[in-house]
Amino acid sequence: MRWLVATYHPVGLFSLKHGDATSTGGKTLLVPTPFAVRTALVDAAIRVLGVEHGPTAFEHVRVLRLALRPPTRAVVSGLFTKILKPERDAARGRPMQSSIAFREYVYLQGELDLAFGGPAEALNFIEPLLTHLTYFGKRGSFFQLVRQPVVVETEGDDPQEGFVLLTGQPVADAPVAPPPSHFALGLIQRVDDWGETLTFERLDAFSDASIRMGRDRVRFDVVLPYHVALAGRGFTAYDLSR
Repeated sequence: MRWLVATYHPVGLFSLKHGDATSTGGKTLLVPTPFAVRTALVDAAIRVLGVEHGPTAFEHVRVLRLALRPPTRAVVSGLFTKILKPERDAARGRPMQSSIAFREYVYLQGELDLAFGGPAEALNFIEPLLTHLTYFGKRGSFFQLVRQPVVVETEGDDPQEGFVLLTGQPVADAPVAPPPSHFALGLIQRVDDWGETLTFERLDAFSDASIRMGRDRVRFDVVLPYHVALAGRGFTAYDLSR
């Protein structure tokens, strides 16, 4: 398969909440999810080419296989912060109330490699858009493309060695099976991706159509090659497993 590999340098703290996290308990993932990467590509196409190209970009991005090679180190810092949320008691006569919430932010040391696999037509469409991907996940989680994307050919559908393929069995449909005889060591992360039934209308923030969890947006587990190197009060440092 042909893969287009883009290398990004994190220039800000990364934060992207788990899909199961609440608004007041915002534990973060360590890397962008397939849903975040695909949606960022469609957003870039609309900003660069125009909104009329959104459906075309959606179809090209849909067929891509995604993989990543994470940065060499990730340090997660947790903190409590003040937030404003809608007031539930109308008798108080105020629209918002003050509260506290837990947040996590990740310092990524090293480069993040993203690999996009698929037909030449789709790769040619997204290549000029890769420069315009400036953040993944929460706004402020800035990344910068550091070099020209390169094309890599591999045998079969798997990416080159060292990359984690971002695909898996949806959690709701995962069958009960006996334990495997061997498995990859690392940190399990539950990520999300576009579902087979997702349409551009449902992805469009200005559309009345909503995204249905488990159908338009699916979750599955991947194993990142990280291990805990150091931990203390308020932080955890992860290094790549060798």
